[in-house]
Amino acid sequence: MRGSSGLSGTLLAVCVFFVSTALHAAYKPTTAIVVDKKTNKLFLTEYRDGQYTTIKQYHATVGRVKGDKEDEGDLKTPEGIYILHSRTAPPQLKAKFGVMAFNLNYPNAFDQIAGRTGFGIMLHATNEPERLKQNYDSEGCVVVENQEIREIEKQIRLGLTPMLIFAELPPDFMASGKIPELKGFFEGWINAWETENINSYIDHYHSDFSAQGMNRKHWKEYKASLNKRYSTIKIGPEDVRYYKHPKYSVVTFTQNYRSTMKNGWAGHKSRGTKILYVAEESGKPKIIAETYTTLMW
Repeated sequence: MRGSSGLSGTLLAVCVFFVSTALHAAYKPTTAIVVDKKTNKLFLTEYRDGQYTTIKQYHATVGRVKGDKEDEGDLKTPEGIYILHSRTAPPQLKAKFGVMAFNLNYPNAFDQIAGRTGFGIMLHATNEPERLKQNYDSEGCVVVENQEIREIEKQIRLGLTPMLIFAELPPDFMASGKIPELKGFFEGWINAWETENINSYIDHYHSDFSAQGMNRKHWKEYKASLNKRYSTIKIGPEDVRYYKHPKYSVVTFTQNYRSTMKNGWAGHKSRGTKILYVAEESGKPKIIAETYTTLMW
């Protein structure tokens, strides 16, 4: 009995360890890069529950022309919420961009709806250190030193790490706390989707919504047709993150989509990263665009 009790205690301790480890992993902070164009500061931060804790601060050189980017070649740095989606290094990278560059998803889905143009906006280094003495000397990119971008690289997860660029960082932004209205909006949207309540579901969408070549009306028709096919729909959101900017908000999460057919057979199954772009309309949050990228199993 003593041996059995000892074994049970050991198993209990192991179980507690793994549960504790899993919970710790679930709440692991996300890295976020925050740029203040007015002060030319780049903050490498840990993001947790809507609060940003600075890991390190850097000087950042931004676009030669002040203001929010609108058109290709206007030499302005865009303002908004972007994702660092890929990395480029020599010899594929031109020498003037230093040891490496991270490409931003500009123009993102929100920018495209707004008619903004341009391409090739990056967070990069430079082979001309003297340029970094200037606050405004790039073609629209955000520029730091070679050694600094090596430090930043260690914290970046491609396809997940956001870069929030502000004309001027709000004084209370870094410790803004949770965003309850955005969280409630997101959870209501998930519930409407899973319960196949098409009217409540589409009410979460902006009148200017556009995705996959469909506007709001066509999106409603498409989703209603799926509701007729499926008996159950489960979204299973994981790693939900909420990011707020004066222009719009962004919700990112891992989507685990599962459905069953009316006859009980398995329906569609997929896992991927979804990004929701949320803009206000009549004082309420509404999804104006969304993107989805399939993840490998």
